[in-house]
Amino acid sequence: MKNKNPINQQTELNYLLEKWQQFADVYASSEQLIYEWLNDLDSRRLLDELIPTLSFSDKEIVEQKLEIIDAIVKEKTFEINECVWGKKVEKKNNYNRKNNWYYYILNQALFDYEVNTYTKKIK
Repeated sequence: MKNKNPINQQTELNYLLEKWQQFADVYASSEQLIYEWLNDLDSRRLLDELIPTLSFSDKEIVEQKLEIIDAIVKEKTFEINECVWGKKVEKKNNYNRKNNWYYYILNQALFDYEVNTYTKKIK
């Protein structure tokens, strides 16, 4: 990600954190539309891209906030075997379960709506 004006960077960071928090609080357990789901998950990926551009102290603060929000999301979702974007996009963007865990989760409502599209990961 290119270096940004610090004011614009802070605005983007705040927006993405608020969006991810809203996803955790509301949509992680109730969203049924895959396109909305993908859009919300992309906000988490954008946070991952923004974090390396932050100062050390800002990075620590953001990572602490994300740890709490991510825990809420993980509590309301479950792992799936497939990347929600599909194999082609997964391969093109080098998504993987370790670095992009949010692309390998669903909630029950979306899983039921997208019948026979995804399979639950057995632990």
